Formats: sequence, structure tokens, C-alpha cells
Amino acid sequence: MYKTLRVLIGLAALCLAHATQAQLIGNTPYSRYGVGEVNENYGSIRGAGMAGAGISAGNSFQPNIANPALLYYNSITNFDFSAAGQFKNIKSEQASQLDGNANLYNLSLAIPISRRWSTAVGLRPFSTVNYEINSTSEVEGNPQASILRRYSGEGGLSEAYFAHGIRLFGGLTIGGSASYIFGNTITETGSTVQDPEQASASVVSVTRVDRTTYRDFIYRAGINYRQKLKDKLHLSVGGVYAFAADLEAERDISYERRGPDGSPLPGLDGGALIINEDTLSSSIHLPANWRAGISLDNGSNLTVSADFISHEWSKYKGFDGSNDNMKDSYKVALGAEYTPNANAIDSYFKRVTYRGGLYYNDTQFRLNGEDIKDMGVTTGFTFPLGRGTMYDLYLLNVSLGYGQRGTTDSGLIQENYFQFGLGFTVNSRWFLKRRIE
Repeated sequence: MYKTLRVLIGLAALCLAHATQAQLIGNTPYSRYGVGEVNENYGSIRGAGMAGAGISAGNSFQPNIANPALLYYNSITNFDFSAAGQFKNIKSEQASQLDGNANLYNLSLAIPISRRWSTAVGLRPFSTVNYEINSTSEVEGNPQASILRRYSGEGGLSEAYFAHGIRLFGGLTIGGSASYIFGNTITETGSTVQDPEQASASVVSVTRVDRTTYRDFIYRAGINYRQKLKDKLHLSVGGVYAFAADLEAERDISYERRGPDGSPLPGLDGGALIINEDTLSSSIHLPANWRAGISLDNGSNLTVSADFISHEWSKYKGFDGSNDNMKDSYKVALGAEYTPNANAIDSYFKRVTYRGGLYYNDTQFRLNGEDIKDMGVTTGFTFPLGRGTMYDLYLLNVSLGYGQRGTTDSGLIQENYFQFGLGFTVNSRWFLKRRIE
């Protein structure tokens, strides 16, 4: 088992060399604002199948990373590696297009330290920037001429975290995590004048390029309490509080002359022809947020969970001190999971775990007087691989979802998306000596 786990960790590390640099390959227009499209789900593919719910829903064989207080329930070593993505139709009142994306979802290793204490380390996306928007406007006084403006951005932030969960007494557990946020974004703003009478003006455009690097720590605290109400019925309540943080930021600003295809024009030295270049230092303020959850379970094969998440995005401050017109947001999620019979020998599908959920998100974006909403439904499955033993248990996790964000009213953009996720989880008793190999 040790050899298998070492191979899995090695393969995951190789994947991360690319995943932490290129967050997405699709178009996400709303990622133009703030730090980009923020990862709302702290959990694993299991949580994604339950619409992101799970702040109070611990599981012995899945990574309990949504709430550090739930790490206590990882009583054996748990390794999880997963990826996720989506296909989407982006449309306005005039046009539409299809896009897709893919990304690392979670890489984590949870290890029990004692009967009361477990710890975890991991890596996951924190936010994503990936958009390209083109607009055309008339030149005042010259109806035959127009100005083509192009806005684009790429990159994102990643989160490397270190978390602990401890049982104090009875069903009360607490936890905390420290996360190092790091990454960079590149945003470009360019304009080209298109005039039939001055064809040469359309050959060259001037583009402003902002290359920004971010780094700093954020901290979270979690709590959970589980109480038996009666035979085969348990109640759990939990919460996570993320403290406000200021991320250090450094921005390189340049103005480049570019050709019709968007590529930089070469200078005398053969490099890009840079008109001006400057470097600025500042910070961005990430406001606090909190999440609370409640769940019911029968202690074996059925869990129902509901979460509420609140972000104070109205207190966000960007690199230049602006708020990007963001507002406070909230999200409500309801999810459930059911395993017919985890020990069944007459039917494999009785050992499969089935999940479902739905969510509603009043996002932080308010554009052209419209509040941007996001809502959808999800489903998910866990497929056991082989026959589990007292030493090892291998699981294949799948999540699917369909949702809609935004509106085409007031000149805005609507996204209809199909989400998918795939993860591999290994549970292993590292420190239990085998008598027979």
C-alpha cells in the first residue's frame, strides 16, 4: 500500500506543476471583477455532489476539509486527488458561444495523530481569472469609424493549506487552518480605431498589460457538535469563520504596440515593443466570511445536510482601493447522500453511494443595476474499487451538476453550465502492522 500511495502522490505532484499555473481553459466573464471567480466549495467531490453542503457532515472515508473541525472523523489516513470542470453556453441578447474549462479541484492528505487529533495538508484553487470581452463603439463626429475595445484576463490564485481538528469532549470538535494564498493574473485592455479612410490606423493597437502577483496568509476557525437524538438519528451543527486578510500585491504595468493579430510588434532588439513600463506595490483586502451548517444522519448510510454561507464583499478593496461595485453575497445549499448497503455482496450497486443537492447563490456581482444570481442542481456517486479491507479502501468519486448564472437583461451575460468532477480517494491504515502479507 505504501508504494501505491507514494506513486499516487508523485503523479499528483506532476499534475500540479501545470495546474497551479494555468487555472482554466474556458471563458468566465464574471471573473473580470475582484480577485476573479472565487472557489465557494472548500470540500471535495463528495461535497460537490451535495451542492457544496457539508459544513457539519463528517465522513470517515472522505476528506473532511470543508470544516477543519471535522478532520477528527478521519481516523485513518486519507489521500484525495480530484479535478473538475464545466461546459457552458455564454449568451447575451445579440450572440452566444460555447466554452469549457478544467481545473485541479483538491489535493489533500489527512493523517490521524492520535485518537482525538487529526491533521491535513492540501492544495486547491482559491480563485480563477479567465475572460475575453470585445466591444465596439462609434467615433463621435465620424459615423464611418469605430473603436474596437478588447478586455482579457487569465491566471488565478491557489491555496496551500495546513489544518487540524481536535475532539474536546463528547461530540464537540474544533479546528483551525492556515492557508498560503499565491498566484498571479494578467489583464489586458486594448483599443483599435477602424476607419476606412485611414486603413493604417487599424493595423496597430495600443494595449495596456497589467501583470499582478499576490501572496499572503489567511486563517480559518471551525467548530462542530454532534449529538445523538435517538436510536439511528444524530444531529450535527457546525460553522467556519474565515478572518479578513490583506494580500500583498505587486503589479507590473506596460503599454505594448500590437499588430492586427494581437501579437506584440518587435522592437529594435527583437523583443516586444514596450512603450512604457512601471512597477507598483499595494495590497488587496479580502473581507471576512462565515458559513454554518446543520445535518441529520442515521449513523450508517444516510445523511441530509444544509449550509448557509455569507461573504462581506462590500468591504473588498482592490489593488487601487476600489470595490469593483461588489456587494455582500450569500449562498444556501441543501444536499443528501445514501448508501443502500456498504457491505452488500449480492449487488455492487448497493455499495455505491448516491448523492443529490440544490443551491441558490445571490452573488457579489451587481452590474447595470442587476443583481447576479446563480442557481443549480447536482448529483454525485462514490464507486468502491475492489473489495475494501481493514487496511485499505479505494473510492472513485463523481459529481455532476447543471446551473444558470446571470441574465441577458440590461446588456448583461447569462451562463448555462454543466459541471463535472472526478476524484480518487485512498484510505489506509499506515501504522497498523500486518501479520500476514
